[in-house]
Amino acid sequence: MRGRALTAAAVILAGSLAATWTTGRDDAAEAATVNRTVLSDSFSGDRGDRPDDDVWAVAGGGRRSTAVLDGNGRLALGAVLRTGKTFTQAYGRAEARISMWRQDGAWRALGVLDDQGRIPAGTVETLASDRVDENFHTYAVDWTPTTLTWSVDGRKVIRFTRAEKGTPLVFVLNLASGGYYSGGMLVDWVTVRTPVQVRDAAKWKPFTAYKAGQLVGYRKVVYRVREAHTSLPGWQPDLVPALFAKD
Repeated sequence: MRGRALTAAAVILAGSLAATWTTGRDDAAEAATVNRTVLSDSFSGDRGDRPDDDVWAVAGGGRRSTAVLDGNGRLALGAVLRTGKTFTQAYGRAEARISMWRQDGAWRALGVLDDQGRIPAGTVETLASDRVDENFHTYAVDWTPTTLTWSVDGRKVIRFTRAEKGTPLVFVLNLASGGYYSGGMLVDWVTVRTPVQVRDAAKWKPFTAYKAGQLVGYRKVVYRVREAHTSLPGWQPDLVPALFAKD
């Protein structure tokens, strides 16, 4: 309702201002980097269904019966599951919300392999303790051509310096750690996002007619227009979330 009210206000004020409107696409495009989702799985489906064959594969030829949906939007896992896709992008972030129990090496719950299914060569630096309880925690891996940095609930715990720069990566939901195995794993969701350069985002300007779905650049951030409207001073994308969403 707020978004519609803002749109209506724009129409009324536009008439009183008697301004000359322009379209966003007529303005000079602004290049900006945005994070695009290249993998997203929230494990919706009926109890007993298998995870999506186009997204996941059981590592080491294990049985797929050890990886099933619980019917409540979670994956119940008793095997090591890997992404079917190999990620060749130079930079990115993989995240997973996971519940499990392990004594040590909790960061390995979201593991990394190279495109040959091997553990990448390199050196490890411990940044903080990664011990967790049995509740759900968010595990993340930020990668660059030279490093992999693991975090748990936003706390950086491990930095891995890669021996081979920029090699392709595969992500793994991993039960094993330090010689110990958990009794199982529940996975709430997994996402992988990578930065993409966007060059067709018109710079935001007041007194401009914007269409729903259009990309708009403002202060090096790209926004997607939620609802068609004509902009006014003070309606910058970062101030009016009813009309703009970060892309």
